[in-house]
Parts: sequence; C-alpha cells; structure tokens
Amino acid sequence: MLKQAFGENSLGQTQTYNWYKCFKYGRKLTDDDDRSGWPSTAKTPENVAKVRDLILQDRRLTIQDRCHTLGLSYGTCQRILSEELNMRRNAAKFVPRVLQNEQKQHRLEACREHEQQLQEDPNILSKVVTVVPHPPYSPDLAPCDFFLFPKMKIKLKGRRFDTVEEIQAETKTVLNTLTKKDFQDAFEKWQKRWDRCMCSQED
Repeated sequence: MLKQAFGENSLGQTQTYNWYKCFKYGRKLTDDDDRSGWPSTAKTPENVAKVRDLILQDRRLTIQDRCHTLGLSYGTCQRILSEELNMRRNAAKFVPRVLQNEQKQHRLEACREHEQQLQEDPNILSKVVTVVPHPPYSPDLAPCDFFLFPKMKIKLKGRRFDTVEEIQAETKTVLNTLTKKDFQDAFEKWQKRWDRCMCSQED
C-alpha cells in the first residue's frame, strides 16, 4: 500500500517494519535520537585564553594566522572566537559581537563630543585637526579603519616587499595620491556615522 501511494519515495519493507515496531513500543517522533558526539579536545579553557591573548595583541590577524601561531585547526579557532569569545570581524578587526553597556555609552559620548565640536566651529573639518580619541571596539567610528586603511589596501594588495623601507616608501606614495576631496568625503561620512550612533542610542 505504501509503494502504491508514494512510489519510489516510500520506505522499504524492512524500514517500514522497524518504524512500526518503534511506534508500537511508544516512540512518537521520527527525529534522530540525541547523540553525545565526538568530544572536543581543542576547545579547552587554556586554548580559549591563548586565542583571547592573541586577539588583544593584534586584532587584525586573520583566523588562519591564529591557527598557525597556536597550532589549532581553523574550525576550532573559529568556534572559540564566535562561541566562547562572542566576537566577529568588523572592518578587518575582531571585535565583540555585543558591546557592554559602558562601551556603548563611551561610543555615544564620543559621538556627542565630536558633534559639539562641529557645532561650535562648523569649519573645523577644513582645519588641522588634533588627535581625537576613539571609543574601543569601534572601527566603524575610526576614520583610519573605514577610510584610510581600505584605500591603502586596494593599492598595495597582492604586492610583496623585501624591506621595511620599501613598504614605507610605497605607503608614502599611496598617501600622496589621496586628494583633499577624499578627506572631505571621509569627514562627511564620519559625521554621518556619529549621527547614526546617536540616533540608535548606543545600539
């Protein structure tokens, strides 16, 4: 009867008898039973601590770099970052997926301070600007992260350098290609990012 009703999609006779037996003795679902799985030997507290320390040293390292340094598999390193440390990549940096309340508040205060400076002097963006502190874990609010470094990466991507001097010289060449308009656009984008941060009320 099953073959007639479902054709090739029906269970074989042996499978049908097995399921009938299971349901007869009280089974109600067709889902697989829970399995213990293979025990994780790499996602230990020690390895979690090592990955955390490595991130604090350099947030721009890739997962592959961390794997080579720590001798962990890619999957293990990725799981530690996402499940144990609750981190994600943002503007080529690993940052916490969920910021703490004081970190959110710091972001909001920094944006308000920038906005206040702009209101006091609307032409401040066309002048020489002093170093402005940025809140931690906020590459979206740091011009170097969302404007300068990506532009440099485009020009230098895939190239090899033998000495630090060569890197410095080529970096200087790339910086000299940036125009006044590039920086004006960056400051305008920066201001929009402050506004978005303040409108979202820390989120």
